[in-house]
Amino acid sequence: MSYTLRFTSNAYQVDKEIEGVLRVLQGKTSSGPLLVRNIEVKLQNARNICQRTYERAMDWADVDFDQQISAVKWKWKGSEYETARENGQFVKEPRDIIDMGELLESKQRKQSGRNVVDFEWTADHAELVHDGSDALKNGGYYPARPWTDPTLGDIDEVIGGILRNGGK
Repeated sequence: MSYTLRFTSNAYQVDKEIEGVLRVLQGKTSSGPLLVRNIEVKLQNARNICQRTYERAMDWADVDFDQQISAVKWKWKGSEYETARENGQFVKEPRDIIDMGELLESKQRKQSGRNVVDFEWTADHAELVHDGSDALKNGGYYPARPWTDPTLGDIDEVIGGILRNGGK
């Protein structure tokens, strides 16, 4: 079963409100020409900052999800437990969650309008890998490897950095 994560943003609405405030402020600057130009440049940089920040954050998340799947850090069923992957590789923990690469390659990023981005992993085993299971048909268990959690845990800090850099 596939696994989907949705990000929604009100960045466009916030940018519209900021634009209105900037227009008012721009009309009230009556200082010397150099100061006015400096203020105009700063106002111009503030335009659409929320939408730019959202787009940059989604670009970062897109790359980070792949890095999380590829990272050799995931627990399996104990450090002494070695398994043979379908690709012939023998691995213990920590390990990546790539195996044949189907999960990594199945990621799709879908933009639904300005304010919604869905990341979906369409591999049949995506949900099982992410959430794990205690009720396999053979009575065993499958440990969860929630590769989206580290990205979600870091995204606020990333957004803060993007905003401090003017949405770039």
